[in-house]
Amino acid sequence: MQQQISASRPPVVVINLASDADRLSHMDQQLGELGLTFRRFEAVRGLDAPPALRHLFLDPNGRPLSNLKPGEIGVYASHLSIMQDLIASNDDCVLVMEDDLRISQRLPAFLDSIPLLPDDWDIVRLSNPSKSAYLALNDLGAAGEVISYLRVPNNMGCYLINKSGAEKILSRLSLVKHAIDEDLRRPWDFKLKTYGVSPPPVDANVLPTSSIDAIGARALSSETGFQKLLRRRPIGPIGMLRRVVWQAQTLGPVSWVRCLLRTCLYRIGRRFGLRDRAFLRVRSGTAQ
Repeated sequence: MQQQISASRPPVVVINLASDADRLSHMDQQLGELGLTFRRFEAVRGLDAPPALRHLFLDPNGRPLSNLKPGEIGVYASHLSIMQDLIASNDDCVLVMEDDLRISQRLPAFLDSIPLLPDDWDIVRLSNPSKSAYLALNDLGAAGEVISYLRVPNNMGCYLINKSGAEKILSRLSLVKHAIDEDLRRPWDFKLKTYGVSPPPVDANVLPTSSIDAIGARALSSETGFQKLLRRRPIGPIGMLRRVVWQAQTLGPVSWVRCLLRTCLYRIGRRFGLRDRAFLRVRSGTAQ
């Protein structure tokens, strides 16, 4: 069904519920055509968080400790379980995929270019374009280019994570109050070295709501703008200060200011119908 891939490539894990066989077939066909094998991970269903993770989400009676929907708990617990598996394995990193993606032919090229990533990377986001300006770093050839974010996108559809990143996330969690995509948009909370690839080799949320998202009405693709706003994690003044410090340290003071200006100009331009995302690209002094 799937061709064998180079041993130098990381394992690929697809999160999927047994009831979503059509979505698994959708992923299997795409990955098979690209010559990529994968392991299916049975997604956590609702409140059925594994014992080692239950204290993060549920009280001793199985009741949620926060306002997270059951589907949000299941999604979060699924990703954390894969991180635990990575730490316990002999693998250096793993490519994690949800089951509602459109995969481009640039994904194998990215996997082959992992040695070109910055030495300090913990996680590389692969499934959502930045809506704010970003700093272009080194060229990955056919895979695109590595970027640093002014603001990290909030989609966890596809990403590469290594042992260091998994350990940082798991060691800094005590009580989960927000969806995983909202938490990991704040890498300063985890001291997480976060990068992206532009253009992203994967498009997320291309299929109707999955069974796991539908549990507890977590249907992100069908949310209104107001519902998304309510679901977002408020940052507050202290969080805003930490974000500014992280941005300046990550991008460098000059590139940080350039990214801020480019983001403001882009948002003004959108009001007049100018939507060219290429404008958001800020070239670093070391970009090749």
